[in-house]
Amino acid sequence: MDGNPNINLLSCKPASFHLLRFFLFGSSDIVKFLILSASHGEGHNTAARNVRDAILSESPYAEVHVMDLFGIALPHLNHWIQRCYSLAINQFTFLWKVAFLAFDREGTVEATLPFLGLVKRELNRQIEKLGPDIIISTYPLYSFLIRGVRKHSEAAQVPFVTVVTDSTMINSVWYRYPSDAFVVADASTARVLSSHGVAIRRIHVLGFPVSLDFENIVPLPQSTPPPWKILFLPSTRVTHSLRVARLLLALPDIYLTILSGKHPHVAETIRARLNSERLRTFSWTKQVPQLLASHHLFIGKAGGAITQEAIAAQCPMVVSHFVPGQEEGNIQLIEEAKIGILAAGSVTNIGNAVVRAFSEDAILWKFWKKNIVKVSYPSASRKIAKLLLKMAVFSSL
Repeated sequence: MDGNPNINLLSCKPASFHLLRFFLFGSSDIVKFLILSASHGEGHNTAARNVRDAILSESPYAEVHVMDLFGIALPHLNHWIQRCYSLAINQFTFLWKVAFLAFDREGTVEATLPFLGLVKRELNRQIEKLGPDIIISTYPLYSFLIRGVRKHSEAAQVPFVTVVTDSTMINSVWYRYPSDAFVVADASTARVLSSHGVAIRRIHVLGFPVSLDFENIVPLPQSTPPPWKILFLPSTRVTHSLRVARLLLALPDIYLTILSGKHPHVAETIRARLNSERLRTFSWTKQVPQLLASHHLFIGKAGGAITQEAIAAQCPMVVSHFVPGQEEGNIQLIEEAKIGILAAGSVTNIGNAVVRAFSEDAILWKFWKKNIVKVSYPSASRKIAKLLLKMAVFSSL
């Protein structure tokens, strides 16, 4: 499943394809990429940016456009959708689970056609304007839209690739509509697509597109002794997060790093209340790969991007909370791969999980650490970029 179907005959590097084009056509034209994303969850944009960076790193002849067509075509409505999404996943998770299950049923997406009409027209306009050699989507609804655009647009008859940003227990909207190729994070997700009729030759198990910075980090070895370093990404609930931090610092040999993320007030409150030399805090930082790689354990939400980043950095996880729906798939991935544990529900659950991980000479943590190496894809973005470059160049020949 992790081969490159239809293009296996070619093993030369992307730049060689441009050289081939020069000899055949007297030109080494720019190859154009259109990457479609959406701001409905951070994982889609993270994947899109990382794929863009990898393509530009691999080829000097690439022109890459990353677009959120929902934001362009429906700016006011999209802003409202983002606020509702944030509210649902943080405070009314049962509503998000209802929505997730609704979109999993065939017919729900089709029923939103009047709403999606403006996005579809914008997609058609951008394709006609840019003339891409390949189109990549990190958001599932675009495969539905491209199907309609292709019926009337010659410029849209280029390869369309879906990069699936969810794992294991994924919504069927990801694969219900055709793509020329599907890039998935793991074998478990590949089996889901295959079991629902997606041809194996179209499925590429290349990992989640994490930042290229993960290629250069050095994860903690399995033999790393205490003190045990924990990286904690708190939830929006200040009281709960404060109790978690207090409990962790009460344990022996624990050094705690808090990554405040988009909620700096939570970290500031914890730091003000807990004056400990074994506590440090970071605001929003570009050093996430280095932080994950230098800590024994990550505690936080089972979001798509951060889960895959922890795996890429080979940092086992204790899941403190999750959003019902797509994040349940990330928990399933963690449990199936035996690289961490679900400890949601109470502060006590989190504390017990940490104690278990480091008890008896950290035998459980070492077990997780050994397993996580097997599913870590720190070079996923580069592998994805190479696949896309090959497909794009052949499309433009």
